[in-house]
Parts: sequence; structure tokens; C-alpha cells
Amino acid sequence: MSTDKAEMRLEVGNSGKPLVRVFLSFAGRDEALVLRLWDLLAEAMAIDRVYEFQLWRSADAILVGEDWGIRIHDALSAAEVGIVALSNAFLGSEYITGVELPALVDVPGKRVVPLLLRQVSKQADWRGLKSKQIYGYERPFSETRGMSARDAWVNGLVTEVHRVLDHYAMRDDRKQ
Repeated sequence: MSTDKAEMRLEVGNSGKPLVRVFLSFAGRDEALVLRLWDLLAEAMAIDRVYEFQLWRSADAILVGEDWGIRIHDALSAAEVGIVALSNAFLGSEYITGVELPALVDVPGKRVVPLLLRQVSKQADWRGLKSKQIYGYERPFSETRGMSARDAWVNGLVTEVHRVLDHYAMRDDRKQ
């Protein structure tokens, strides 16, 4: 995989800002904790002055009766950024490690942003993610206490997503 700058191309969204489609990958067992993270992340990204973020999470985007496999595949294909919420349950999921990770990790035009949701076993198979820089590795989201600390954790995550986009994205409003 090339590490050249500008390997992602961002189209202009309805707001006139570059559109970044974000796929949130998480284990169903972690849903209660991910909902807290999701709400804070959506809040922080909704007021972003540089990018227009479009967040996608399966529980919100798939309606009863829809083919969930097709909907997830379509969302993975469209996403420029995949935020993966790491935990033992995440790394143990055959669907995540067999379908979602291969569609996000080291794929041209996409960037994966791994974050540590909960502590992971020291003996875990990291499924190729151990070599990646992991946000929150020293302090997982689950260990942040209080609204102020969680806001700071999520705001730091948004800053890291900006750093990734500033490095790898070609924006229609800023040719590199």
C-alpha cells in the first residue's frame, strides 16, 4: 500500500465542505458503550468547521426487512474512514475480522482509525491492527470517567481524524 499523500479523494458535501463518510465498526456486545462514544463523536463532528462528516452505524442505518449484508457492504464501499472500536469482543467477531476489517484496512482510498474501546487481552490476536497506531491505547474510552474526560477523549479523536485527512485526502476545494 502506498503511503503517498492524497490517496483519498473527498467530494464536496451539501455544506460546501469536503464530505467524509465514516463507518463505525464495533462488536454488538459493546453496543451500550459504543452508543456513548457515538453520541459524543456525532456531536463533535456535527460542528466541524473544516469537514462535513457523515457517520454510519449499522443499528441506525439498517431498517427491519432490509438485507443487512448488502447495506453493510455498501456503507463499507462508500466510506473513506473506518473507525474501529477495539475490544476482545471486536477481535473475536468472525464477521468483523472476515468482512469489515478487510474492507477498511490497507485498502486504497480508505483510512482505518483504530481506537481502544476496552482493554484487550495481552494474548489477543490483533488481526493485523497491532502494527497500527491505536488511539486511546494507553487509556481506552471505557476507562474515561466523567463528561469532561469523555469530551476531551472524543475531541482528541476528532483531532486525530483531522490529522489523517489532512495528510491523506485530496479535497476538491484544496488541490494538492
